[in-house]
Amino acid sequence: MSTNQITAKKTIEEISVIRAIACLSVVLLHSIKFSTSDSAEGITEFSLWTLAGLLSFGTSTFVFISALVLAYSYPNQLPVNFYSKRLKYLLIPFACMGIFYAIISGIMNGWSIPKLIVYNMLGAYHGWFVLVIFQFYILHQLFNRYIKRISPLIVLSVSLLINIVYLAFFNLVPPISDNQYIAYIWDRGYWMPFTGWLFYFSLAYYCGKNYRQFLDKLVKYRVWIYAALPVSIAVIVYNNAFSSFGFGSKRVDMLLFTVVMIFILFLAFRKVNKIAPVINMISQYSFGIYLVHWFYLEMMDLAIETLSIPLGYLEIPLLFFAGIVCCIVTINIFNRVPFGKYVVGRINVRKKAEDKQRVGSLSTES
Repeated sequence: MSTNQITAKKTIEEISVIRAIACLSVVLLHSIKFSTSDSAEGITEFSLWTLAGLLSFGTSTFVFISALVLAYSYPNQLPVNFYSKRLKYLLIPFACMGIFYAIISGIMNGWSIPKLIVYNMLGAYHGWFVLVIFQFYILHQLFNRYIKRISPLIVLSVSLLINIVYLAFFNLVPPISDNQYIAYIWDRGYWMPFTGWLFYFSLAYYCGKNYRQFLDKLVKYRVWIYAALPVSIAVIVYNNAFSSFGFGSKRVDMLLFTVVMIFILFLAFRKVNKIAPVINMISQYSFGIYLVHWFYLEMMDLAIETLSIPLGYLEIPLLFFAGIVCCIVTINIFNRVPFGKYVVGRINVRKKAEDKQRVGSLSTES
């Protein structure tokens, strides 16, 4: 019996913890951005925006573990109903929330709602990562059919090169014209193509297909991994101070930091047996939290500003904790009514029978 056949019968418990951490990181970074000015002037603002930029590793981590679980769960081919389930539980909630945010933005800012809906369907709102994950599904099939014949070292090297060149181009080269569509591509449109995430996918693919060996390698090289963390942070802080990359995950210098953080998280939680109930709940609700949290953060920030409540930086923890609670309550209520899970995302609760046979429910089906 092959290694894949043996491991596919066991769940990867650490995935739940890492997914929860990634989710919380994204909510915290957005809480920081809602509570601080865009200029990031002054040491406090600069530090907070740098922290927010570092926390953006959460989105890349979520994308990474989606590809890893995909390769781990389906090392040879995808099941017949794979795409139909993802369309129902990923793409439909993505579309529903995209329409919702378009309506909210249109009403609040006086913008064209139909135009906003089109933009959101193309990934103009924070649920854009769903479009990246669907591209990963196609890449997974291509890798299984063709790329697996090539040396992993070659594939990873080429993927890294493509990823670096792609991000560096949009990070360093100014827009080629003043056209609004070109400006949109440079602003956030370049986030969507898989080329900006290719190395994460390729690395996750081989880590998932050879999960036990992946963990062994992490343990073997853990000293180098830990040593790389302060170096990667120093590079980002330096670039924040002396360049104009902006603060976010779609930067060429975030590649090293994100991969190092992912490795450290797997190292830290590789032996986890029992997950704290609150962490397990965050993991189960993570997809819905990703989709819904922006609404609550925006509404709470608007209320604080309108009422002139002098919270200062205390607004950050308030938005963070209240936002998480509001999201969980909302998702729970919606999942209790017909079709609610297709609006805000399904609660990812694994069935016991499935736990004994496969790890597929750990993927982004929620």
